[in-house]
Parts: sequence; structure tokens; C-alpha cells
Amino acid sequence: MLKIKIYGTESPSYQLVKTKLKTFLDNANISYELQEVIRIPEIMEDNIASVPAVKVNDDLLFEIKPNGKFNVSLRETIQGILQLQNYGIMTKIIVPTDFSEASLNAYNFAHRLAKKLSGVIKLTHIYYPTATDVNQFVVVNDEVEKIHKEKLEEYVRSFNQDWIGNFVEEPMVEGVFKVGFPVMELKEMSKEKDTILVMGTTGEGGAFKKIFGSISLDMIEKAHCPLFLIPPDAGTSGINKITFLSEDVDQDAVHLGMALKLCDSGQSQFGIVHFKQNDSDHVDEASIRSIADKHMNGVQYQVEIISNKDVFDGIREVITRDVNELVVLSTKHRNLFQNLFHKSVTEFAALHSISPLLILTDKVS
Repeated sequence: MLKIKIYGTESPSYQLVKTKLKTFLDNANISYELQEVIRIPEIMEDNIASVPAVKVNDDLLFEIKPNGKFNVSLRETIQGILQLQNYGIMTKIIVPTDFSEASLNAYNFAHRLAKKLSGVIKLTHIYYPTATDVNQFVVVNDEVEKIHKEKLEEYVRSFNQDWIGNFVEEPMVEGVFKVGFPVMELKEMSKEKDTILVMGTTGEGGAFKKIFGSISLDMIEKAHCPLFLIPPDAGTSGINKITFLSEDVDQDAVHLGMALKLCDSGQSQFGIVHFKQNDSDHVDEASIRSIADKHMNGVQYQVEIISNKDVFDGIREVITRDVNELVVLSTKHRNLFQNLFHKSVTEFAALHSISPLLILTDKVS
């Protein structure tokens, strides 16, 4: 439990600090004990130089700066306190960045997602050090590492500053800098509770095979959390339709519910697509609805059956029709994407899609 003291003289700014801090802590389900210190002698006894101010666990002091820096310092204070408990139950949206256009596009998508889910964005740069052999010794360039770290800090500062005027509604951005192997680090981060991974892709061709693109493909198999893959220019004006690809809706019930939660289906059309590959497949719209209705919680949805013997052609038909349509691919139980998620199928989708993709695997609980 956090022990929090708020120092002030019951001014409007003091009341705002108290109200907003309590709101964020309650929403994050973080346990805390709040003590208000409003008497001048007690404030002076704790060596508080200016008010309003917040002290946590009688150790960490946050001063709320006046005038034009009030919102900035209040936002930093609230975020600093939330960080002590890793933001509680708030959704942590990890956005890996290599400072490219692809990763910036992923950040823009994650920003909209964070607003819908009241989540925090963890902008993550994983620096893989380069080394040079000098007389049989390996020399790591610390200066390059420093440059990468400073660039991440600059990005985070810029993103937080952009939204400071409306800091209550806009998601917080935290910079995470790690040194190591990107896939291994992201895999471990994806195991954390209440986590989502949002990564940019660069489409088909040689550019995709560069480091960032190959990591996106690797995370299809490695991620332990929901994974959004965002192609260039995808979802630039928001998501207007969510399409769930499934061979067996009953088997996919868990992921169907998760897609509804993550995608804010109340603001978009929702559809279920079934691929019919041969004449022995007798699934029709009525049979799909008889099962899906049990899991849709009253959400209205459309059913689409695509007859195509070639799975890749069927998938291409869906993933190339609208940049603002989110396509959900599920690997739960035995369905179209079983056996390591038919890696070739998901790689095909990642390489050819103009739509954002949400990938839910058996590792996602």
C-alpha cells in the first residue's frame, strides 16, 4: 500500500491535485492511504518548500509547479506515482520503436487504443549493441548506446508534451530502454499481466526483412499477449469494422470475447468470417449464429462465409479491402490457424495486409 501525503492550503490547485490523483489511483486499483497536510506548521516541519506537493512513503517528493508548468508537473507526478506500482491494472501497451516511420505508425495506432482502454503506452527501444574486434578484444561503443537512449527520451518527452493541455484524457507515455536481443526482451515483456503489444510492419519486399520487420514476424510465435501488427497507413482515421476469422466459433469463444473487449466493438461494426474450403463443409450463417450468440454479449454482428479452396486467396480477400478494418486471427484450439499458427499463413497476412491485424494465440490467456 502506498502512503501518500498531499500538502497544500485547500486552494483550487490543491483540490485539483487531490481529485486527479485519487481518480487515477482508483482507476488503476492501487491501494493507498491518503493524508492531507494543510496546516502551515506541519508543512514546514516536513521541509516542504512549495505547495501543492505530494510525498510518497515519506521518501519520494513531487512538487507541483505553478503557472504554465502546473499541468506538466501534475501529469509527471501522477505518472511517477503510478509507476511505483507498475500502473496497477491499467493496460500496458508496449510499442517497440526503432525510430522509423513504421514504428511511429504503430505508436499512432497505440495512442488511439490507449485512449479507448485507459491504458499507458510503454514506448520501448531495445538496443542491440554493435561490437568491433580490436586485437582479439570486443569493444562496445557506449557512445552509440547513449545516443539511442537520448533519442528515446526525446521521443517520450515530445509525445507527453503534445497532450499536456488535456492530460487527464490523454494516455501517459513511458520510455523503456533495454540492451539485449529484441525478440527475447519483447517475449519476456509480453508475459506481464494486462499487456498488449503493438508493432509496425513495413509490408512486402526487402525492406520488411530488415531488423524491425523480422522482429514483427518473430513475435507472431513468441508473444504471450495480444499482438497488433500495423501496416503502413493502416487505420489512419480509426477502426470502422472488426472482422474475426474463425473456422469454429465455439472453439474460439475465449478469443472472441477478448477481441470484443480489446477492439471497443461498440464503436465499430463487428463481423465473423468463416472460410469454406470444400463441399463437405456444411457450416452456414444460422449454425454460426447459434453458437456466436452465446458469446457476443448482445453485440450486433455480421456473418460472412467465403468459399475458396485456397486459404491464402481467402485471407487476401479480407486483409486487402479496407485500411480501417481490423482483422482478428485466432489460434485457439483446433481451427484454421492451428499447428504453430500456420506460420506461413500469418506471415502471409503480415506481409500483404493493408489492414491492422490482431493476433491471439494459445499463449494468450
